[in-house]
Amino acid sequence: MKLKLILTSSLLLGVLVGCGDDDVDQDELVTNPEPTNEMTTENEEQTNGQSEGNQQEDTAYNFTHFDLDVEYANDVSYNAEYTSNQNGIAAEFEDEVNRIDTSGDEAYNHFAQYLEQLTFDENTEDQEVLNQVMTAFGLDENYTEFELEVKFENGDTKTYRFTK
Repeated sequence: MKLKLILTSSLLLGVLVGCGDDDVDQDELVTNPEPTNEMTTENEEQTNGQSEGNQQEDTAYNFTHFDLDVEYANDVSYNAEYTSNQNGIAAEFEDEVNRIDTSGDEAYNHFAQYLEQLTFDENTEDQEVLNQVMTAFGLDENYTEFELEVKFENGDTKTYRFTK
């Protein structure tokens, strides 16, 4: 009986500590969205079918769509795609160097920490955008082609292209 009481108390204490409001973790943000009344865009219409099973979120990102494609020698690539709309998020991630190819929640969870580091907006100089993305994602600077398409919160879409 005492063992049962101790185990139950420990479990309850763990649950109560985990429910504190001081530290909001990413999983809470992703699974407890604030609904939005944005109009559906072409990109959102394309990802509606991909959103099923994906987590929803309310983020502080400056963009609603982020599509990164970096090519390296020997046809090795690094791709990260994120789209957020009223139905939730769609995410895809492929890193051929480390043999990672995933989508949905797993993909988003893999690179959300990198997206959080990005502070650029539609007015940021292209070179600064490149520097932020390369640093945040920890990418090798020896790429052959870098392409990033971003749709910002205000609806502007920009494409950044660099080749070496």
